[in-house]
Amino acid sequence: MLKVFRRSLSTGVTREGWLAIEGPILFEEALDAGGYLNRERGGTKSGPILRSVLTTESQAQRFGDRLERLPDEVEINLVTDTLFERVTHTQTPQGIAAFVELPVYEPDAAMGGRGALVVIACGLQDPGNLGAIMRSAQALGGTAVATLKNTVSPFNPKTVRSSAGAVFRLPVFAAQDSHMLLARLHRLGVTVLATDRHSVVRVSDADLRRPIGVLIGQEAAGLEAGLMQQADERVAIPIRTGMDSMNAAAAASVILYEAARQRGFHFDEPL
Repeated sequence: MLKVFRRSLSTGVTREGWLAIEGPILFEEALDAGGYLNRERGGTKSGPILRSVLTTESQAQRFGDRLERLPDEVEINLVTDTLFERVTHTQTPQGIAAFVELPVYEPDAAMGGRGALVVIACGLQDPGNLGAIMRSAQALGGTAVATLKNTVSPFNPKTVRSSAGAVFRLPVFAAQDSHMLLARLHRLGVTVLATDRHSVVRVSDADLRRPIGVLIGQEAAGLEAGLMQQADERVAIPIRTGMDSMNAAAAASVILYEAARQRGFHFDEPL
């Protein structure tokens, strides 16, 4: 079991596709998203499911009441601090890790509908940026996040930490083919927007109340020309003269906030 945790904490997922997480904050987020904190036993049918926990004696005492609420089928492994440090890949191990099975979402249901607000990460390489985008999407009414094939994995350990638990609550579709994804969105009646600093349409003037998908390009190069051409509309985020662009996560957050503002900050789907 220790070898499985060590390998999975490095890659972010187990061979079964379960998410490997580490640290008290993510563990609490997984418990909360799965309903383990407000039920006597077990998680919700639609939320993430804990499959196995690895912890030290000190953390087992800290989370004793929570661990006792877990169903009997959740494997709990107690190890020494020294053994845990050998398993983890972080500089300051925090004594608790777990395998979490994420919900399986139906793409059309998650990315379609009247309130669709889908963020599409196109070639981002910084896991911190992608995690921050996921966090903003959860906070501001995003209905799904999709990543294209040449994008850092949303299940990368650094991405998961930066998402601050959003990965447990938000439908995430990884390594999508761009042509197939955009064709699906168009079939669902979703308008695809691209950020383009040369556009004459400011993001605040665009209609973001309708179902939309937002293309967010690479940190330095922005969107590829081919993707830009496939967008239905282009919008610009006004910035000061002399600045070439904004950080990808910041740009995504600006658009998500503007969409939430236009929609009256009424989030149809509680997270």
